[in-house]
Amino acid sequence: MPPLRRILPVLAVGLCLAGNARAFGPGAEGYIGSGRCAECHEEVYAQWKRTPHANMLRDAKKNPSAVAATDFSGVPFTREEVSWTIGSHWIQKYLTFIDNDYYVLPKYWNLVGGDWEPYSIFNWRQQPYTIFCDGCHTTGFDPESKSFHEPSIGCEACHGPGKRHAESNAPADIVHPGKLPKERRDMICEACHTDGKDTRYGGQFPFPAGYRPGEDLTKYFTEFFAPKPKSKKWYWGTMDYRERHRMYLFWQSKFYSTARACDVCGFDRGVTIKSERYMSRDEYCGTCHGKIYKIASVHSRHDPQVAQCVDCHTPQVVDGGKRYSIHDHKFDFSGPDLPCTECHEAKDLEGKKVPPSNHSFHLARVKSPVTLTLEEACRKCHPGQAVGDTRKSWKPNQGETHDLESK
Repeated sequence: MPPLRRILPVLAVGLCLAGNARAFGPGAEGYIGSGRCAECHEEVYAQWKRTPHANMLRDAKKNPSAVAATDFSGVPFTREEVSWTIGSHWIQKYLTFIDNDYYVLPKYWNLVGGDWEPYSIFNWRQQPYTIFCDGCHTTGFDPESKSFHEPSIGCEACHGPGKRHAESNAPADIVHPGKLPKERRDMICEACHTDGKDTRYGGQFPFPAGYRPGEDLTKYFTEFFAPKPKSKKWYWGTMDYRERHRMYLFWQSKFYSTARACDVCGFDRGVTIKSERYMSRDEYCGTCHGKIYKIASVHSRHDPQVAQCVDCHTPQVVDGGKRYSIHDHKFDFSGPDLPCTECHEAKDLEGKKVPPSNHSFHLARVKSPVTLTLEEACRKCHPGQAVGDTRKSWKPNQGETHDLESK
C-alpha cells in the first residue's frame, strides 16, 4: 500500500467537488452554541474556554498553533493534511478530510512525552469520524443528518439544548446538573466516559445517540460491555447500569495515568505502554500552561521539588471544602470518596468477604481547606516574613511569562 502522503493529493480533486463535509450543519434542534451562553454567563464561559473539553476539537487550518506535533518526518502524512486536532492533555489525534468525511490519521502525538505513540492504527479508514466520534467530541450532534452544532464539548453538552432558556431566561428551561439526582447527574459524564452502542439507531454509533442531559441513559445505551484489561476487580458480572457506573469510577481512578488501561474509544494504552506512570500536579497544570511549566523554577523562584503550582496558586474550595471542580480551576486532585457499596455488596462488607484491593487515586487532596490569597500562600512556608515587601522587590526574570492562556 502506498504511503498516505501519496494518496491524499490524488483524492484532493474529488474532495473539492464533494462540497462541505457532512459533519458541519445545523446539528440537533434546539442548540445555540456556547457563544450565546457567554452573552449572559461571561465569567463561566471564560473559565470553560480554557478547559480540555473546550479544546477537544480545534480547527487546525484556522488555528495552526493547535497542532502540538513538531516533527512530521517519520509519519505517513504531512502537517498540511491535518484539518482538525483532537485532544489537548495526554495525546493529540489528527483529522483529515477524505471522501466527504473526516478520518483520524493513523499516528497519535504523545503530549506528555513529546513524541509519536509507538504504533500505527491499521483500520483508520474503516472508522469515519462522524459515525465513531462526533457524538462525544462535539455538541448538538444530530444522528439523522450526522451533523453537529458546535465542535468540542460546549455548555449544552452538560446543560442540554439552550434555545428555550435563551428565549425565556427561565431556569426551568435549562438543565442544572447540580440539581439532578446523583444517578442522573453521573449519567451525563457516563454517556461519553463509558463504553457501549446506541439503542435508537441500530447500534451504528458507539455512543448513546439522541441522549440529552437529565434523561435516563439506559434508554439510549446498550447494556455494559465486558470489562477492560486490568479493571476486572471493579465488576460483579451483572453487566447492568451499576456495572457501567463502576466503569466510570474505574476511569476516574486512572485519570492522571499516562498508560490508562481504560479508554472509552477502545484505544487500550496498556497494550503498548507497559509502564504505568501518573502525572504529577505540575505536569497536569503544564498541559495547559505549557510556557510557564517549562520555566517553572524561573517563574516561581523556587525549585520544583520545593514548591508546586498549587502551593502558590491555591485552588478555590467549594462545597464546604469537601470537593473541587477541575473545569473552573477549583481542582480535585484526587478521586471520588467512594462508599464501599458502590462496588461491593453490603452483605460482603458485613461478612468481611471482600478481597484486599488498592483503591489509591494517586494524588491526595490539596492541604488548604480554604481559598488563600497569594500572600497567604507564601506565608504557609514563610511565616512572619514581610511577603508583600519581598514580592515588590522581585524583578521579572528573563523569559518569565504570565501568559496563562498559553498552551
